Amino acid sequence: MKTKVVRSLKRLGNSERGFTLVELLVVVAIVVALAAATTVSVVQFAGKGESGAQNAEKEAVQSAMDTLLAENGIVAVTGTAGSGTSTNDFSALPVEDALSGYLRDNPTRYFYCWDSTAKIVQQLASGACPAGPY
Repeated sequence: MKTKVVRSLKRLGNSERGFTLVELLVVVAIVVALAAATTVSVVQFAGKGESGAQNAEKEAVQSAMDTLLAENGIVAVTGTAGSGTSTNDFSALPVEDALSGYLRDNPTRYFYCWDSTAKIVQQLASGACPAGPY
């Protein structure tokens, strides 16, 4: 009886030495599928972050522009829309140092165009400001 048990234990020990090639391939396939699904999600979020940053900065610039006009009693500015130039240093505004006291980041990361009422009409990476109507 003792020898029978010892033989059975040896057979059991010999039959389970490691993973088979099929088992390893299945695990690798699952890991690859999870990585592919995760990559798609991360790429979607990355695009949303960039557009969110653009919108947040545009709102901050518009708020700073409104504050600048109100504190200095300015009712109109020279519009850049349709002029062929965009700016991120706001040197075209009629006040010395323009928005530097109103914006934390000056020059800004993005470029802006505005109409004669100082409304930000479009932000561009660089290049010409588009003509209206807005």
